[in-house]
Amino acid sequence: MNIAQKIAKESTITFSGLLYGNLNRYLYIVLLARWVGVEYLGIYSLANSIILIAEVLAKMGLETGIMRFVSRLDPQQDREQIKLVVGSALKMTSFFSLLVMAILILGSGWLVYSVLDEQTLLRTVLIVFALTIPLNAFTIVSAFATQGFKLLKYKVFATQIVNPTVILGVMVLSFLFISKEAAIILPMVIKGIIGCVLMYFFLRKLSGLRFNEILSAPFNKQILTFSYPLMFVTILQTFMHWMDILMLGYFIDAGTVGLYYPAARTAGLLQLLLLSFISIYAPILSQLHSKGEMGEMSRLCKLVSRWILTFAIPISLIFVLYPAKVMLLFGADYIVSAPVLVLLTGASFIQAVLSVPGAALTMSGYTQLALWNSLGAFVLNIILNVVLIPRFGIYGAAWATMISLVTIGLARVIEVRWILGLSFLSRKMIKPILAGAITWWCLWRIRPIVMDYHTLVTLSVVSLLSCLVYGIGLWVMKFE
Repeated sequence: MNIAQKIAKESTITFSGLLYGNLNRYLYIVLLARWVGVEYLGIYSLANSIILIAEVLAKMGLETGIMRFVSRLDPQQDREQIKLVVGSALKMTSFFSLLVMAILILGSGWLVYSVLDEQTLLRTVLIVFALTIPLNAFTIVSAFATQGFKLLKYKVFATQIVNPTVILGVMVLSFLFISKEAAIILPMVIKGIIGCVLMYFFLRKLSGLRFNEILSAPFNKQILTFSYPLMFVTILQTFMHWMDILMLGYFIDAGTVGLYYPAARTAGLLQLLLLSFISIYAPILSQLHSKGEMGEMSRLCKLVSRWILTFAIPISLIFVLYPAKVMLLFGADYIVSAPVLVLLTGASFIQAVLSVPGAALTMSGYTQLALWNSLGAFVLNIILNVVLIPRFGIYGAAWATMISLVTIGLARVIEVRWILGLSFLSRKMIKPILAGAITWWCLWRIRPIVMDYHTLVTLSVVSLLSCLVYGIGLWVMKFE
């Protein structure tokens, strides 16, 4: 199997899992929005965004570091070294995650009452969510360790099939048989426990690592030195991803966050395409860079960028041309967020297409440059949110996100071209762009016909037409 086939195979596995996982999470948000209302959805969104940021601190960038270090070792000849490296990373993760959990629990009152000026329920949700930080951090770092073996099935099964299924199932049962509050709280707790146990089982099966070896492993300064700049990169990226929600909560209220969050989650579905390819592309890129195979790195950068562009176009067209129908899935109250969906879809599309060169920087060892990129985008995002949210509300938050993501994407493209001599552009991209233009025309022409039908009927028809017209267009142009 050559490298392109390996990427295609593992990306297909990842995409299938991400598709299932994101559909489950999407259904989770749809049902939660309809059952608990805008205010409770806003409370969940605020608590979830804070916890995700805290988890980044807990992981210390070790998920990317462990993937890079393991991917450069031979699973057969370097088995003991791999166990030592993975054990050290998991021990450091456990230490930092317990520290972050304690700080967040102790500071929850100040954060909820003084900063966000919200009700007691948010503090309760935040404290319970904080208890899952060590479990989630351990799960994620373990999953990336298995990814370093260039096998994605373990990570995909645990994080994209089991976890989303547990979250959705527990939420439905909690709402039907306990309360709305339990529907928000319990899914995260049960998911954290099951995901941690399952991922440890897979990691032990793959590497032979035992729990006592994790406890006895020393702190690996080399991994930590490589990883901690990536922690700040991920912190800044996570902050930027959730900054619009946090600042909407700060400047306005949880109800406004509840209106914004479904649109952000919907546009975020495009990220599953990026994650599908980057998950296998990154460790292979690291291996190629260690061997000095720059020509192959350049070819793969163009190939993966073209694949992401190709799959992102038909999905983006539906979100852009039929945003009101998409938001009606959450209920009539959320139709006001339709313009937000259009803006965030544009931001997610550009981010997906321009993020492939960014992975080349990180896997080539330019972690400090990646940190400065993220810091610049983060500062820009804060300034834009402060200026735009008080004046334009949820629309200002969407514009701030779009401008920030476009800026950092273009910066990475220029830097990769200048430093590594890599480019994501190729003439072969013209074919999916032309097919997308034809598909856009067809979807626009049928709008007056399908808009009067039920939301599910309209979205089903346009989704089928989008895939059919786009696929035929690529086939006629003999897409490689």
